Amino acid sequence: MNIITGILTAVLLLILSSTACNSPADPGSSPNPPGNIIAWFNGLGNNVDLYFPASDSLVQGAYITGEVPNDILSPEQGLMVVLSSLDARIQVFETDSTGSEYFSVQLPSGSNPYLMSWDGEHLWVTLLLTSQVARVDLVPGGGVELFDLRGNPTSIASTGQRVFVGNASWPDPSVTGGITVLDASTGDSLGSVQTPDNVIFLKYFESTGMVHAVTTTYTGDGLISILDPVSMEITAQVPTGGSPGQPVECGGGFVAGGGWASGSLYFYGESGVLEDEWDTGHLSAAGVVCLGDTAYVTDPTKNVVFVADCEGRSLLDTLTAGASGPQGITSVSP
Repeated sequence: MNIITGILTAVLLLILSSTACNSPADPGSSPNPPGNIIAWFNGLGNNVDLYFPASDSLVQGAYITGEVPNDILSPEQGLMVVLSSLDARIQVFETDSTGSEYFSVQLPSGSNPYLMSWDGEHLWVTLLLTSQVARVDLVPGGGVELFDLRGNPTSIASTGQRVFVGNASWPDPSVTGGITVLDASTGDSLGSVQTPDNVIFLKYFESTGMVHAVTTTYTGDGLISILDPVSMEITAQVPTGGSPGQPVECGGGFVAGGGWASGSLYFYGESGVLEDEWDTGHLSAAGVVCLGDTAYVTDPTKNVVFVADCEGRSLLDTLTAGASGPQGITSVSP
């Protein structure tokens, strides 16, 4: 994931298509449509769009984020968290309320918070430029505790007992990769895991109990390593090539987008087998989230989110983003 430093001033358009709903853009008398909500941030517009699959309703510019949003996730039902790098801020939004934030948490100025992970108790955030991770109590007025690490912490995944922090190869040239493992209760280091250079994404899957680590030097050497968080050993590796993005569960397996440079979707299993590489015809697949076999994929080169049937390998729909640079994407349960 690249940090975008240019900020464009845009007029935020609030558009609600199909049925009306009690949404951030249109707080009417009707409730939100049933089912999960798809939410993504637009990196050059500093805002969040919402899509309601059950009613095919799209709300553009539903929320305004901080400067340079870099990650998004849903910690629990009806809540969404956006991490902004330039102003070092965590924002929490309620998807059934108006467009203002529920609350926010300030991180150290200039720390360049990069990615985050929720383990059911705490929100963990990597601070790239200060070589730290932050453990955040995700409640109004919640505290922030900082832990020092070696350089270039970027990706992060917490199991609730252990926190895995991936190291990139920038800006500190003395650190090129690897994963640092912390005790989630104390922040103490438990050791490290050797990986190829530039660990750009980490994801813990509770359904299988494994951590997936994505590495690439952007020279076609993309690799997804399957890591046992208990033994801290790599059990399998999936050579995808390219520069894959953050993996997600899709149907009965896993999928990762092709990142900024490719519209491919990589389908794989934890045994180490790359099951398929599907060229969607798009120029980019920066972020992916799935509901069953249906994938919602951000393409910042065209400012759209395309909807794909992963089982049939077919494109179903295209959603127009409310501003430039749709990137991170998540699903929020009602």
